[in-house]
Amino acid sequence: MAGRLSIGRLRGGELLAGAGAVALLVSLFLDWVGPVGESGWSSLGWLTLAAAIVAVLAAAWLVATIASARPVTEVIGASVTAAVVGPIAAAVIAVRVAVVQPGADAVTTMQAGAYVGLAGVVAVAVGAWWSLADERTDAPESAYVPPAPRPAPPPASS
Repeated sequence: MAGRLSIGRLRGGELLAGAGAVALLVSLFLDWVGPVGESGWSSLGWLTLAAAIVAVLAAAWLVATIASARPVTEVIGASVTAAVVGPIAAAVIAVRVAVVQPGADAVTTMQAGAYVGLAGVVAVAVGAWWSLADERTDAPESAYVPPAPRPAPPPASS
């Protein structure tokens, strides 16, 4: 079964992280700074853009790893990576959107694309953490068969 795409394996956390990654990627093409109409690609600094791209890649890796029936160690690795990168990218983009205004004048404002990007990166972070917390005990690979009981020791002789 390894290598075959199985969307049914995706849980809420992976779906949220994947949707957030798509929203973040799409938002980079929308206007972030107005009224000049700069997209996320041109208005973000290189650090912010790098954080956004890394968050998209981490969430995509998480979803692809879960959907392709990889071993548990790879799934946990993808979840941990996305759970670490997501909040860092969310903090960087939140600072860019909320604290650092794009210009010194009162005319320049943040546009809807910036808020869509912020919501997307927060969804990546929350989805990755949710994925780590969600333990699927009813999956076939999670089945546990206890070992056979050991015999009792013989009675002690006096």
